[in-house]
Amino acid sequence: MKLLALDIGNVCVKIDFANFARNLNIPEIPAPLIDLQRELECGRTTDEAFIYAVSVACQRDPLTVMDAFNSILVEPVPGMEKLVSNLEKFDFEARFFSDISLTHLTRTHQLFPAAQFVPDGMFSFVAGAQKPAEEMFAAFEEKFGTPALYVDDRLELIEAARKRNWNAIQFTTANALQEALK
Repeated sequence: MKLLALDIGNVCVKIDFANFARNLNIPEIPAPLIDLQRELECGRTTDEAFIYAVSVACQRDPLTVMDAFNSILVEPVPGMEKLVSNLEKFDFEARFFSDISLTHLTRTHQLFPAAQFVPDGMFSFVAGAQKPAEEMFAAFEEKFGTPALYVDDRLELIEAARKRNWNAIQFTTANALQEALK
């Protein structure tokens, strides 16, 4: 089996960052809270501390904040559940490679049942860094080796992977990915 490094956001699950502010009924998330979210995604603060900080800053109860934060993850990307569920047909096994918090990883498993076919991954909250940082790529390589293919929606991350001599393609649709896997 060949190893597929698979991003989550806008590859497996559609994301809409604007939902966070919209569902808190505020015009935008204040910059310090966006910075704190990056800290959360890099494992340098806890989910509880992040939710509390947003609750205080936005004067909302923690449950409302948690629901609004989780609303960033919208729904499965069309066709990806079926494709991820059937990767063995293409002689691939997937591992997630994603900038994500533990809260959003849990939400991913709720929204994207095919995540059960991806037994592990390297996540920014574990690596302590976000892509395109060398530490993130190195952590994936240390745990799993260099993947046969890396798929992400963001071109700058594909370019960073290629600088590490990873075979990488930019995600557009499940059908296009399926053709690439053939």
